[in-house]
Amino acid sequence: MIKKILVFLFIFSSLNATQYSIEKLKKEENSLAKDYYIYRLLEKNKISKKDAQDLNSHIFRYIGKIKSELEKIIPLKPYINPKYAKCYTYTANTILDANLTCQSVRLNSLVFIASLNSKDRTTLAQTFKNQRPDLTNLLLAFNTSDPMSYMVQKEDINGFFKLYNYSKKYDLDLNTSLVNKLPYHIGFKDFAQNIIIKKENPKFRHSMLEINPENVSEDSAFYLGVNALTYDKTELAYDFFKKAAQSFKSQSNKDNAIFWMWLIKNNEEDLKTLSQSSSLNIYSLYAKELTNTPFPKIESLNPSKKKNNFNMQDPFAWQKINKQIRDANASQLDVLAKEFDTQETLPIYAYILERKNNFKKHYFIMPYYDNIKDYNKTRQALILAIARQESRFIPTAISVSYALGMMQFMPFLANHIGEKELKIPNFDQDFMFKPEIAYYFGNYHLNYLESRLKSPLFVAYAYNGGIGFTNRMLARNDMFKTGKFEPFLSMELVPYQESRIYGKKVLANYIVYRHLLNDSIKISDIFENLIQNKANDLNKS
Repeated sequence: MIKKILVFLFIFSSLNATQYSIEKLKKEENSLAKDYYIYRLLEKNKISKKDAQDLNSHIFRYIGKIKSELEKIIPLKPYINPKYAKCYTYTANTILDANLTCQSVRLNSLVFIASLNSKDRTTLAQTFKNQRPDLTNLLLAFNTSDPMSYMVQKEDINGFFKLYNYSKKYDLDLNTSLVNKLPYHIGFKDFAQNIIIKKENPKFRHSMLEINPENVSEDSAFYLGVNALTYDKTELAYDFFKKAAQSFKSQSNKDNAIFWMWLIKNNEEDLKTLSQSSSLNIYSLYAKELTNTPFPKIESLNPSKKKNNFNMQDPFAWQKINKQIRDANASQLDVLAKEFDTQETLPIYAYILERKNNFKKHYFIMPYYDNIKDYNKTRQALILAIARQESRFIPTAISVSYALGMMQFMPFLANHIGEKELKIPNFDQDFMFKPEIAYYFGNYHLNYLESRLKSPLFVAYAYNGGIGFTNRMLARNDMFKTGKFEPFLSMELVPYQESRIYGKKVLANYIVYRHLLNDSIKISDIFENLIQNKANDLNKS
């Protein structure tokens, strides 16, 4: 162990992060890599106000961190269409003096409508009665003590969603007629998922039991099924899941819905269908185990060539080839596959083949394996499972939130571990682009997570959403506790969507890598050990 630490200290001491000036970055194609390095310069105050004024055309994704940093230098002025600029000079006290166009523009804001006195709202409602009945309804709604009740009475669907987005606190029983109109609104899916997952607005949620399954599809149908289960309406839940299974385009989503159909009614045909799925996911793996169906075929890749001339350590090179791969047709993918069929570029080779075969073949590679071969098999499997999901093993992967490298470390965490815990001299977050360092940090962080969370699923939640998020979730009295349909119902109610999906995918990867490492484990055993019977019982394995 001491020898290994000394080797890593030597590796770190010999590393230097690539430095990029703003002039050099401007010559690169717009990409996430370019955004990341511009953000680093902004963060270090190395971009002048003059340079910042010229940056917008060089930014690939003007949102989040880079937007916040840039606006510290050049505060963003809200865009107002010159055609309507004069309209915004009218206040709640002068709105009646405005022309119809300006009144309409100002009344698009519910905050503005709420600021008006009731007499002016009545006057404006009368003005727009014929040409803008939607505005009339909103104006008159705010003249009542309960605007949402007014909208429900009028069965104004657009008004309903506007009011809900204005204040999430509204909650009342909805009649059957209205509730069956809601699914046809573009905002319904997000509305339904939000209140079902967060278990908010209990009257709205209960009212959704009145929705006809024929009026919904895909995600909306699926989460209405989950909602029905929380009220123990299993027959209704089954109908929603059946509609979801029929309408989902993604096979993995179909499998999720079919799994619930089987769990509710124990129909062997559903289980058999699931066991024959072409998609590799936790539900199809579980069905294969229960029916003694052979493990799915995993493609083996053994490139004979050692390397080509592609620079695996250049983030910009990856961004360019990734765009080329995504835009390529079948014959172009064939050419690219031959070019990247080498040991060093194995992650890119597998990435190309996945797309070439329309994701119908399962590639579970183990690149840079020498760096983890001394870990126990369960740790190897977990590292590989996470790296596959995080980055497909691309060493210089950069996410939209600037998570870095194969193990997708957020810069703040990489810097904390590198500088504060491992005390590495001259540490730089770009060291995460080195596979051996990414694996080393991944293993180090998993030591911390697994000391607190023993299930690979819970560790996956924490790796993605944070240990605080995971502990708070497990401490709840309605999550991963003994109960009907557990732990599967809790897995659908993980409050952070990204972690909810991520955990399922990492768990499927984990099962496959345990199998490939000749250390197979039953997925049923993992499911059985997810139940936490006490708030502080987070370590059951």
